Amino acid sequence: MLSSTNIAGTTAESELREELATVAQELRAAREGLFPPFSQLVQQPQKDLAPLTRAAVVLTAGVGAPDDAGLREQRIYLAAALEMLHLALNVHTTLLGMSAPANDPSRSLLGSTILAGDFCFSRSAGLAVRTGNATVVAIFADALKRVSEGHLRHLFEAESPAFDETRELIRAGIVAAATLAGADMAWQAAATRFGDTLATALATDALSDLALDHELLAHLQPEQHRRWDALLTWFRASHSPPR
Repeated sequence: MLSSTNIAGTTAESELREELATVAQELRAAREGLFPPFSQLVQQPQKDLAPLTRAAVVLTAGVGAPDDAGLREQRIYLAAALEMLHLALNVHTTLLGMSAPANDPSRSLLGSTILAGDFCFSRSAGLAVRTGNATVVAIFADALKRVSEGHLRHLFEAESPAFDETRELIRAGIVAAATLAGADMAWQAAATRFGDTLATALATDALSDLALDHELLAHLQPEQHRRWDALLTWFRASHSPPR
């Protein structure tokens, strides 16, 4: 027989997966305005970006104490916005490998890729606006600015290290989601530091050793603690190598 703790943990995992499924639906709906050949240019990068890493973090950091349906809807829009932004950046990144003379037919593919990426940027901004929170929209816009500058710096400065986009978007997602949930600055700081640890674990395939730290745990209410535990369980399952 399952204990009440085990039941609560299982429920938290189910709720996270349900919210991720809703985010995936929002992403599909946001892409509906794209027609061939633009839709094909977005389809492959979208497959390459699965699972919804950034969304899962947002859906966890955005759980309130207490939580409610309105906050759930806001964090789903924010999670979808961050994933759509990541998709837009990756569509535009494909441009780095493209070059063609003026009379080359492949220039039309170059132009199509630019337009497809711009479409995704506009959809990501629209999803952020749907949170109805001006502070969150400002955080989102600042994240786009920092990520764009980071990629450009790496592109034009040969000695600069590769830009860690995932870390930057996880940070922004945590701060924005915590803002929606009404978390104080100490909570945000602890969650952001753990987000950095999570980004490092993702980059080094060290998720199996990852655990919630005492600093973050000190700020979590029981419902929030269960969601963070569910996040780690989801990460280990979704990022584990195939057997």
